[in-house]
Amino acid sequence: MDTTNGGPHYYTLLPRQRRSTTAMTTKTRTPTPAAKNAAAAAAAAMCKRWGLGARRHPAIVILAMSLVFFMGVEYTLLMVPPSSPPFDLGFVMTRWLNAVLAKRPALNTFLAGLNTVFVGMQTAYILWTFLVEGRLRPGVAALFMFTCRGILGYSTQLPLPQEFLGSGADFPVGNVSFFLFFSGHVAGAVIASLDMRRLQRTELAWLFDVLNALQALRLLGTRGHYTIDLAVGVGAGLLFDYLAGKYEEGKKLAPVNTSLYAPLS
Repeated sequence: MDTTNGGPHYYTLLPRQRRSTTAMTTKTRTPTPAAKNAAAAAAAAMCKRWGLGARRHPAIVILAMSLVFFMGVEYTLLMVPPSSPPFDLGFVMTRWLNAVLAKRPALNTFLAGLNTVFVGMQTAYILWTFLVEGRLRPGVAALFMFTCRGILGYSTQLPLPQEFLGSGADFPVGNVSFFLFFSGHVAGAVIASLDMRRLQRTELAWLFDVLNALQALRLLGTRGHYTIDLAVGVGAGLLFDYLAGKYEEGKKLAPVNTSLYAPLS
């Protein structure tokens, strides 16, 4: 546009001028070989960094893949209708054990008695650490755990599984009511096992771990707990043992002389 000589004048580019202008614009946008090489080098460096990171942190890669997988499962899952019992994968995998124990009540009672003995072992160990060894951490962890279990168990009261196999020899003895969420049996065993490992009582800790796994299998077979109860029981044992350690650090508690055999001063 030209504003000379009394007014605006508009000019139109000739076809050849248009082509030359377009060619100049296209030529300007074309990356140079050096730019292409720099972009390729940057992409290669980024891939190398990602590859090194994946080799150094394989757990993160696995967790990221599981995130994508379970997102797909969750968003395509058929929800359990209100009229149906909860779906539990642990129950599906232990149908054989439930059938065996249902046909053999004496075997169910025998295993329940052994499980009650194991619960007594957990209790005896935690009391021993406090009364004889004067250490508070296992006892504090157990108090934290059972308090939280009472709150959560009362807040969400899950239905008793349809195939539940009770026994008078089971703990709590006498088939009294109990909280399903979460398993205090499992959590207590984890607390005791962690304390044993801190004191290098490795063989005893492994014994407790094996007995805890057998206990979890039996509880699934008798439908005494859902799978989520047992899984959260393991996590609760780990969590409350950690919190008990932080409590000790915060209070700067020295070992307490609670031994029954300590000399009187």
